[in-house]
Amino acid sequence: MIPDTGERYLSTPLFENIPADMTEEEKEIADSVPSTAPPAPGLPPPTQEATEWVQKEAKSSPVVIFSLEYCEFCWTLTSFLDALGVSYHKIDIDSFEYAKDNLGNKYRASLCEWTKCNTFPQFFVNGNFHGGAVDACMMWKKEKLQDLFKKAGIKGGDDNFNNYNGDPFEFLPKWMTQNPLRSK
Repeated sequence: MIPDTGERYLSTPLFENIPADMTEEEKEIADSVPSTAPPAPGLPPPTQEATEWVQKEAKSSPVVIFSLEYCEFCWTLTSFLDALGVSYHKIDIDSFEYAKDNLGNKYRASLCEWTKCNTFPQFFVNGNFHGGAVDACMMWKKEKLQDLFKKAGIKGGDDNFNNYNGDPFEFLPKWMTQNPLRSK
């Protein structure tokens, strides 16, 4: 189990007035506690059956997102695609639907082995892996995502991605220190 650091709550309306940076008192408390990285999740070995399912699902819709239900980066990607009016098929592999017999973790292990990526979300267009939320944001800023979608016949809302002209980083978690749009 990975400890909840509370960072994900900073992007919810309840905590919108909480600054992303720690106060001096919070820094002092944080410095007084030894810090260690959380252990990696224990995943079962990938199976051929799980790999075949993952690869089939990745091709099941023009845009597919393998996601975790409470992952802010997964929310980033879906919020961004919603703003563009791009339809997608989202698979929350940590949902109750995949809990029986550890199926979600079997899919996760096979997905991570196939893509060589252990983070989420994992974003596919026409069955091809294109990274995660930050990758999609960067691709948009470089106009590569628009080209990828157009080549795939994906036009989004109003056949022009809802005329979106914002900065996709607006959808990143506000606590993320690398987010250039976060307020201090």
